[in-house]
Amino acid sequence: MTAAVGAATSEMRRSFGWRTAAAAAGLLCTLLLTVAVYRMLDARDAAVFFAILAALSIGPLVGRLGLGPNVIRLVAAEPGRLGRRAIASSHLRATGVLSLLSAPLIALPATWALHDSADHLPVALLTAAAIVAESLRLTLSDVFAATGRVGASVATTHHIRSMVVLPVVGAIALAVSDPTLLDVMVSYTVVSVVHLAAALVFARRDIGWRTGGGVSTLAAALSAGARLFTLDLAAFLCLPGTVWLANAVFAPQQAALYSAAATLALQVTVVESLAALAVTPAAARLWAAGDHEQVVRVLSAVATLSTAVTVGAVGVLAAFGAQLLGFAYGPSMREAAGLLVVMAAGGIAKTALGVNITLLVISGHITKAARTALVVLTVSVPLALAAAVAGGPVWLAAASASAMTAVALAQWQGTRRVIGAAPRAGLRVSQAWQSFRHSP
Repeated sequence: MTAAVGAATSEMRRSFGWRTAAAAAGLLCTLLLTVAVYRMLDARDAAVFFAILAALSIGPLVGRLGLGPNVIRLVAAEPGRLGRRAIASSHLRATGVLSLLSAPLIALPATWALHDSADHLPVALLTAAAIVAESLRLTLSDVFAATGRVGASVATTHHIRSMVVLPVVGAIALAVSDPTLLDVMVSYTVVSVVHLAAALVFARRDIGWRTGGGVSTLAAALSAGARLFTLDLAAFLCLPGTVWLANAVFAPQQAALYSAAATLALQVTVVESLAALAVTPAAARLWAAGDHEQVVRVLSAVATLSTAVTVGAVGVLAAFGAQLLGFAYGPSMREAAGLLVVMAAGGIAKTALGVNITLLVISGHITKAARTALVVLTVSVPLALAAAVAGGPVWLAAASASAMTAVALAQWQGTRRVIGAAPRAGLRVSQAWQSFRHSP
């Protein structure tokens, strides 16, 4: 085993550990934030807030158009410091342009339920500003990850932002007698902008402000990014995007219940994306070095550990979900327990097989991964629409879970065909932990 391989696997462990700790704290803060907002706002404003959280999920995906995974892939494989700075700069500038153009188009539908309120325009503008700030900061987080700055990368994730937002919103709830959604969004956006400013300060050595790589570099980044965006879009439409559909189709109370359940289910399934972020930079270096078997072994071990956590979380929700939701949100939220369990269970396949997307990307099979996601979306999106209109919240939750499972299975099968080996979760959790912990 070479020193480079040892360093890469060590980085994976360190990144996974730090990201797991940050995610645990961030997810708890997100849960407490949704509880606070659900309790202090009326049903319509609470439903809109959950729609805004969904917008803050899809907004950076559109604003970055796959540039995040692409900058990790390119920077990790670039040996020269000037080359890395040029790549990072071109991707950050592209993110700025794309997010400024797309953020208003996402903020307006996310807040449309407020269209007859005087607060609609300011809430929409604040949402757009938060999307731009999130997009830029997440690209910087990916740059930090690609250059091996694990601490800086973790510090600029949305989990840390959630940890800062919670006490600020809590202070507003205590200081304002009748807080509104506008009050919440002012605090949320201010925190996002300040977080971005701090990230820019730490990025001075990684960004070449005057060497963006030119138009050709930018065009190449956007071309690869557009294909990677298809993967992000599939992930969004399978679960967070259904919150928008619920707000458009269901009555306010039903929409609020479904939106809260979907938002919480997303926190359960976030383990897969957390693992992917942790291992992708180092896995890309290992793949470039030719150690393909080691990459498959590590990805399989990560999938096994992540799936064990997800299965445990789903089990807890199935056994105690109604009681936990009723205690945290109030008796009315107990009705959402079934929806939450269905959507969270749909994330099991996503966690068990989702690492195959990472393998397809770092091995250069971006088009294959994107095409597979598009094929599944052409079937799952119409089914979700029909389920929402004809069946209601339970059917929409089932359609969401089915879509997540279908995408994961399709990517796994596609990886087996083009690479010959496809990582997946196994039953030997202890062995996976030992393999991941003690790999050189």
